[in-house]
Amino acid sequence: MTGSGRTRRPAGGTSLFVVLVLDPVTEELDSYGPYGYDAALAEAARRREEYDREDLGEVMILVVPLHPATPPTGT
Repeated sequence: MTGSGRTRRPAGGTSLFVVLVLDPVTEELDSYGPYGYDAALAEAARRREEYDREDLGEVMILVVPLHPATPPTGT
């Protein structure tokens, strides 16, 4: 899956992704994953459909790359 400009796999070898769900009304943020790229897109689409059925179009669904934290130096 090459995706559109909005769903193109980021360069740089990222292999894990997280689905973020942000509700601007309640200011709640949930994260799901990690997933491979295609699985993250499928999960985001599933959640978008779920929120649309519940008439919650203002809820934002994002797929973002998961980058492991770098440990601080000197520890």
